[in-house]
Amino acid sequence: MISVKDLVKTFPGARGEVRALGGVSFEVGKGELFTLLGPSGCGKTTTLRCIAGLERPLSGEIRINDRVVFNAADRVFIPPEQRHIGMVFQSYAIWPHMTVYQNVAYPLASDVGRKEIDKRVAGILGRLGLSTLVDRLAPNLSGGQQQRVALARALVAQPEMLLLDEPLSNLDAKLREQMRFELKTLQESFKITTVYVTHDQEEALALSDRIGLMHEGTLLEVGSPAELYLHPAHRITADFLGTSNFIPAQVEGVGKQPGDEMLVSTPLGSFVAQCAAEWRVGVPAELFFRPEYVDLLDGTDGAINGPNRGSGIVQRVTFLGNSADVIVRCGELALRVRAHPTRTPAVGKKVCFHVAPSSCIVFPA
Repeated sequence: MISVKDLVKTFPGARGEVRALGGVSFEVGKGELFTLLGPSGCGKTTTLRCIAGLERPLSGEIRINDRVVFNAADRVFIPPEQRHIGMVFQSYAIWPHMTVYQNVAYPLASDVGRKEIDKRVAGILGRLGLSTLVDRLAPNLSGGQQQRVALARALVAQPEMLLLDEPLSNLDAKLREQMRFELKTLQESFKITTVYVTHDQEEALALSDRIGLMHEGTLLEVGSPAELYLHPAHRITADFLGTSNFIPAQVEGVGKQPGDEMLVSTPLGSFVAQCAAEWRVGVPAELFFRPEYVDLLDGTDGAINGPNRGSGIVQRVTFLGNSADVIVRCGELALRVRAHPTRTPAVGKKVCFHVAPSSCIVFPA
């Protein structure tokens, strides 16, 4: 449905051109929700604006539904209004002097008859639970209602695809979580191909069919939420998604292929771990595992014998509601553990721990 190939974009800077995109390529299937995820300044919004036609890339090609809308070599540039897209901006950008009805009806062409406009607006407002608010002015709506109006306006013209630029960032935490699931349900019911931009990793994991992690103007890694979270191919991905433990390591035995088992020695002891895709022989190593992968054991000295086990002293316990963040001091290292809130060890207690080999990955340091 959407094909982006070798996209390069620069902006003028104080010391010459600044490269915002450095050869970004990806494809989005029909009906898929594809998320561009990354920190501020990584190029995700610039990529979205290039797809929308709001920015003109320096080179590359963009296809929408097998139609070329941009090709630098052939000097093809289809303007935004001819790309059959719906877009929701971070600020919603709904007209404050217009009613809900007027905002939603705004994108419909003037040659569409009044009855057809009324039918489409009523239909989309009903789908989004806004039917009772048709005559209300935009400033008199809550944040969640304004977001729904922006979505209704983007969908009323029946676009081929939907582009969403941080659409939930202005909502409070509880409403944002509620709207995530409403947005995903809406996208699935419309079966509309969607590109979603966010820096919020929880948002990306909850909403996406696939995620493209962007880093410094490049698309570093693409995969399903589970693939990127459970089996990241790059250290940057492992560090950006969720919380992480990175432990200095010395490789004792090397696997030949990504996913092969490796034996490493660390200040915590010996660990059997998986070989990362970006691993290179002869470089310093780091052992990675997430806090929720650490199993705290009832402590006896015998419990630490064998690989992937160790012990330490509980330094701090932070209650988080549905979990507890436990810091275990292991010599010079502070190990982060995610524990069940009703089964947290006392501060100062010695604990033993175990991490399964399948949950450990070795990256180049």
